[in-house]
Amino acid sequence: MKIRLGSFRRGVAGTAQELIVNVDAGDPLAWVSGIGNWFIEAPNQSPAWQHYLLSGVHLRPIEGVKPAVIAFPGATHEFMMYALAPDRKPEPLDDSTWSFLTPHNLSEQFTARDDATAAKLLELCATSICFGRLWAEPPLSGQVEPWRTYLRQWSRELSESAQ
Repeated sequence: MKIRLGSFRRGVAGTAQELIVNVDAGDPLAWVSGIGNWFIEAPNQSPAWQHYLLSGVHLRPIEGVKPAVIAFPGATHEFMMYALAPDRKPEPLDDSTWSFLTPHNLSEQFTARDDATAAKLLELCATSICFGRLWAEPPLSGQVEPWRTYLRQWSRELSESAQ
């Protein structure tokens, strides 16, 4: 896997750096399901850590990979939010510094028209965290339901506007 930096967002609640990942031939087959990643620094979300990884995948079958567990009929994509262990001093371009804390912060499926729509939605979510509209710590802040609502509403709006 090779990572390079893409778009950057800065807001009152933190920063988000797009991570463009190129999958190499020897990487796990499941990695080809990735549609985007954002490295987020949100210093006021938790008193214990400040770095997060927001990732999106498609749920389509991949030959040679165990089928995705679909949460509801019609789900096409899933976003996951992971807090990163602070003792590893997480850096966006060095995945060896990423140690995911468990349980993960968010795992939500939704329906999107295509991968481009889901990637745009992932960008909107990362930007919203930077501006304090969405929380990187949904379970701790009681914000899981707003994430679900936003994902379904924004996905619908993005899909309709692309037609």
